[in-house]
Amino acid sequence: MIGKNKILILGSLTFLTMLILSVIFYKERTCFIDISFHLFYILKDGNFAIQNFRFGALITQLFPLIGSKLGLPLTSIAISYSMSFIILPFLTFLLVHLGLRNSKISLAYLLFVILMTTHTFYWIQSELPQAFSFLFILLALLDNATNSDKEPSPIFWFLISILAYIACYTHPLIIFPFTFAILYYYLSYPQKRKMILSIGFIYFSFYIIKAIFFKTSYDTQAMDGVKNFISLFPDYFNLQSNKNLLKYFVYDYYFTILLMITIVVFYIKMKMHKELFLISAFFIGYCLLVNVSYPNGGDQFYLENQYLVLSFIVALPFVSDVLPDFKSIKIQYIILFVICVAGVLRIYNAHDFYSNRLEWFQNLISKTEIDENKKLIIPANKVPKDMLLMTWGSSYEFWLLSTLEKGISRSIIIEELPGEFDWAIPANKSFISKWGTFEYTDLNTKYFVFTDTTQYIKFEK
Repeated sequence: MIGKNKILILGSLTFLTMLILSVIFYKERTCFIDISFHLFYILKDGNFAIQNFRFGALITQLFPLIGSKLGLPLTSIAISYSMSFIILPFLTFLLVHLGLRNSKISLAYLLFVILMTTHTFYWIQSELPQAFSFLFILLALLDNATNSDKEPSPIFWFLISILAYIACYTHPLIIFPFTFAILYYYLSYPQKRKMILSIGFIYFSFYIIKAIFFKTSYDTQAMDGVKNFISLFPDYFNLQSNKNLLKYFVYDYYFTILLMITIVVFYIKMKMHKELFLISAFFIGYCLLVNVSYPNGGDQFYLENQYLVLSFIVALPFVSDVLPDFKSIKIQYIILFVICVAGVLRIYNAHDFYSNRLEWFQNLISKTEIDENKKLIIPANKVPKDMLLMTWGSSYEFWLLSTLEKGISRSIIIEELPGEFDWAIPANKSFISKWGTFEYTDLNTKYFVFTDTTQYIKFEK
């Protein structure tokens, strides 16, 4: 197996490069739908903006929250918020590699991070990648225990319980990679099955409690697509989402499918039939779950976030079973190096779309900054919706970008329905958004520099 120091160097260089990109493209990442919405509420309330009990996001939200408590400029806060979504996985990698001394799991985590991440580098809001951080720390503890002759200590069970609890609540989809991992270890370590099943019991206990007592309408709505298994039966394979995923595998997620094929060939060669069935069932089954839930496809940045589970299904067995079979350490390192370099280049190349999106906001702000009435309501048919993707967060995006670049906060919102915000036209001292109206006097003037007291007008240019 490749040396620990080489894994540390490769991982550190990869994460540091991604950290640099997170600074270069911090506007593309923070002036983007959900994150600008979250940042608005963090700065407005001086508190965390946790939704749907997904409190694993506390770590990344600490960065802008502490920054605001220290009175840092908005630019510094936005940059630190962008960086936090790389710092968390980097710290996870270092903790697993150096703290828990498990180079195998740290390498699997590195592969998970870099194999598929493309558009989700720019859509940073999702709690799923954050949930994976806690899951991989749990896996490192589990992996260490399976390779030890000692009985797990009470501290081990305490940490496992805490990590299972956090991962479970941070994102509901983490149940699929967790289940895969438990079954994988159950097959790989028959002498430790009692311990492995106990860990599974802990997680599923938390999952059942959450499903019964902490169910949210958002999570329920997100799972509504599962009903398509009934309505679309039996035509599951002739879906637009399947065609889209095949295209993504060719142009973006090529290493994921290549590693999957490699693992399948290896398991067939080694006659590891149970492992072959496990990975095939989970990989194909999870693709089907997502694609049937979204039969017509969707924005790639949103679906990629859900497809990230596939990189976990591939990364763990590849590092554990397949990679050590390459006798040459040099070949192992070349494979990993190429995957990491290609991943970083793929992330960089994806910025054009998000930079063009940002430029549209910048141009509109600049074009209207000399107008007498700068508080605008823009009909949806006047904007490039294919470029903007979602418009519900436009008011927060305009606020953040205008304040960052002009030092003056703008009140601009895109209305999906004709006349949706006609009621707000007289609100000359208020900032309006899809989800509420905020009086200027209630906002921190350091971060919300609203000085325009004209009324809103319909933008028809």
